[in-house]
Amino acid sequence: MKNVRKAAFEIVTKVLGGNGYSNLLLNQMIKSKEIDPVDVSLLTEIVYGTIQNKITLDYYLKDFIDMKKTKGWVKNILRISLYQMHFLDKIPNHAILNEAVTLAKDRGGKNSGNFVNAVLRNISRKGLKSLDDIKDQTERLSIQTSHPRWLVSLWLEQYGLDTTTKLCNANNSRPSIHCRLNLTKDDSNSLIKKLEDQEIEVSRHPFIEEGVKIIKGNIIGTSLYTDGYLTIQDFSSMLVAKILDPSESDDVLDTCAAPGGKTTHIAELMSNSGSVSACDIYDHKIKLIDEHVDRLGLKQIKTYKQDARELTKEFKAGTFDRVLIDAPCSGLGVIKRKPEIKYHKSRKDLSQIVKLQKEIIDDAVKLLKPGGRLVYSTCTINKRENEDIVNYILKNNSELSLYSEPFKQFGLDSDGTLQILDNDLGADLFFIACFRKQV
Repeated sequence: MKNVRKAAFEIVTKVLGGNGYSNLLLNQMIKSKEIDPVDVSLLTEIVYGTIQNKITLDYYLKDFIDMKKTKGWVKNILRISLYQMHFLDKIPNHAILNEAVTLAKDRGGKNSGNFVNAVLRNISRKGLKSLDDIKDQTERLSIQTSHPRWLVSLWLEQYGLDTTTKLCNANNSRPSIHCRLNLTKDDSNSLIKKLEDQEIEVSRHPFIEEGVKIIKGNIIGTSLYTDGYLTIQDFSSMLVAKILDPSESDDVLDTCAAPGGKTTHIAELMSNSGSVSACDIYDHKIKLIDEHVDRLGLKQIKTYKQDARELTKEFKAGTFDRVLIDAPCSGLGVIKRKPEIKYHKSRKDLSQIVKLQKEIIDDAVKLLKPGGRLVYSTCTINKRENEDIVNYILKNNSELSLYSEPFKQFGLDSDGTLQILDNDLGADLFFIACFRKQV
């Protein structure tokens, strides 16, 4: 079995080095069974906590080390150690220090171990300065919640102080695990009973019948998962297909389909009938969609390797009853699940992604039948990628209008758009807009 702090160090180093996503690397480590099951919770806490609070930790560390001269891997040992010392209260400091020194010696020799030992003892002796000393409001919020200043400024401009503060704090909470029950295989009551039989406790979504939240237990590796009785999917992601609301005989297009969660949900809502065309530009992503389709036992999905900006080369105009544009986006609504996103994005990235979104839309709208429905969705919080894109669609496509009925059937107050900024379900923060094409 691998030492839990060594495993945390390895994952944090890969993630902060831009070599993987925290959630995927954690799942890989857990699946590998290199970690004792009793240590999984602590591993998750250290990895997410360290990455989520990196800016805060670095603010403290810069009083004790030269941030530019200290090697990256040494900073990561100090980060995971300081996170435990400052944010966790059940682990004795001497245990944290001993583990850190051992890690440093194993990686860099005796001198590295001595350096880490001296820094952590100095921190323990002197303590940390107060964040209240930061006078600039934007800077203080940035460091308190460990969000880049540019992102805090963007949200302050678009949503104001109260909402921005709530967003930043929510991003540092632990992500919930939601699952979608495959109702083409069994009814929801029977599937929940099967979960309970495997000692997995769940709670139901208030209006998505197939949606459940995992309260206790691990579904990965269970026969229910491998045999296609359920899929890991966030509640907000499930809502996208519910708003698209395909009929069983419809022809549906998913323009940006990978990894296949929404594609397969659409197919399940159609009771494995009609047709679903799922497109992506990369071979490995097409393979991922196909694997999900096979595992879930769905028959009416066909995958296409095609650039979403050029789908009219593959399909004739007016082919589809339903079109989903789950657009590439900045991903700022899933920071809680992938905290490293906030460190790997910039304002420049946001401008580039808007250009791509518009190019996809300009091509995809041509494929919608008269009377058909188009849903545009993102997993981000940025008006330029959301509300401004809605205005762009309406301005350039007079035959399209916002359609609010799909939202109202679930009791959601909407003009045809919905920005999820806060919820009690622990769901990701999505934007969804629904349009109808005139007959």
